[in-house]
Amino acid sequence: KHDSTAGTGDERGWVLDGGSRQVYLGDSTGALTSVRRCEALSEDYDERALVSLQDTGNEALVVLSNDNALPYRGWCRDRVALGIYKSLAYLGLHNEQGFRAQVKRMRGEHQKILEDYQKFFDAEQARLEEAKAKNEEVAKKAYSKDYLNDPRNQAFAQDMAATEEVAHRGYGNFLNPASLFLSALSLLRDGEWDNARIEFSHLYQAMPANATVRQYYVTALLNSRRDIPAALKGVKPFDFPLDRDCVYVLFAHDLSASFEQRLIYFPLMFAWPVCVFHPAMLNSLTVEGGGHSCVAVPLADMDGILAQEFAQRMPARLTRTLVSALIKEAGYIATMAALDRSENRGSSQAMLKLSTAVAWKTYQAMFNTADTRGWFLLPKEICLAQLPMPPSRKLTLRGLPSENQIELPENCGSAIVYVNAMTPANIQCQVFPLK
Repeated sequence: KHDSTAGTGDERGWVLDGGSRQVYLGDSTGALTSVRRCEALSEDYDERALVSLQDTGNEALVVLSNDNALPYRGWCRDRVALGIYKSLAYLGLHNEQGFRAQVKRMRGEHQKILEDYQKFFDAEQARLEEAKAKNEEVAKKAYSKDYLNDPRNQAFAQDMAATEEVAHRGYGNFLNPASLFLSALSLLRDGEWDNARIEFSHLYQAMPANATVRQYYVTALLNSRRDIPAALKGVKPFDFPLDRDCVYVLFAHDLSASFEQRLIYFPLMFAWPVCVFHPAMLNSLTVEGGGHSCVAVPLADMDGILAQEFAQRMPARLTRTLVSALIKEAGYIATMAALDRSENRGSSQAMLKLSTAVAWKTYQAMFNTADTRGWFLLPKEICLAQLPMPPSRKLTLRGLPSENQIELPENCGSAIVYVNAMTPANIQCQVFPLK
């Protein structure tokens, strides 16, 4: 499928899913190639999209309202996750130096994601405000929420309410705590405890109630000779080294949210995407080894991250779509009325009316299909467990459909074990040795 979409607007979505599959199957070379292709496509699409927003007139609102007509740029969540998968691909190639470099780059990449999003948000808002100023009555209708009271929109209203509820589990600013953790891990393994402390501080701010995050933060504070905040005085640090002879288990389970189409009546009917959240079937993992046992705790709520971004971005897009649709409808009605009043009753008027009606039907057809493209092969949640390197170099994973035994290489000082459990029937365990 990827080959058939190469060079099309859908290519990026297929490359993302293909890259995920390559990571899961241990094809790190292929995964790295896919990641780099996605990065190139993102840069190309972003530049083209920003030029369109800045250089086109009001009519661009009509074209840009149909996201299906545009190359798939993806979500900010995807771009952050892309850096995580790229770092794992480096580990799969036994390139720990590349892993370190990538997790350091992720901090700058996240800032760029925020800045790029703001550019697009500002450009879209400027166009929307321009249209609003020229069509106040239309804008007033578009900004109204009365359409949610229409019985025909009940399913859509329920979907949006469910998304708002899940969105509260996000961390703000498109943050993915898993990327923060990998960055902090790389720093502490290099002995840079004070810099690791800063990353764990950000992690603690994002997840202040997470007991494991609190423990990491306190451990980093002590190793960097910093004072412990009063709120963390009772938290005990880890009683084994984190920078050596340690095993970190990342448990990526179940499928993240996807998108489905819903119809909205305003009273115009058009299709719109909504988030669909899939049930968790594999949300528990216990790691045992060398007399130690650790239950994996949530590190990154991928559903919450996507839902928060969806709730943040889509209302403005929906309003933009309504404004452009209502402007177009008003123009159609005015044109047809003018033709009816015209003294010219000949064939030319009939042809003009027909072409106007065809143009209107074509425009309506643009909105009969919602943009439900996305990166679907992502986990619902990423969890974390850690324990000292077992003398036997063997781990037991419990909580999965069948007990899994993991053997760690003799020549590694530490290791990251990546457990991918998208469904009960598809579980892959990969060991990434660390020096």
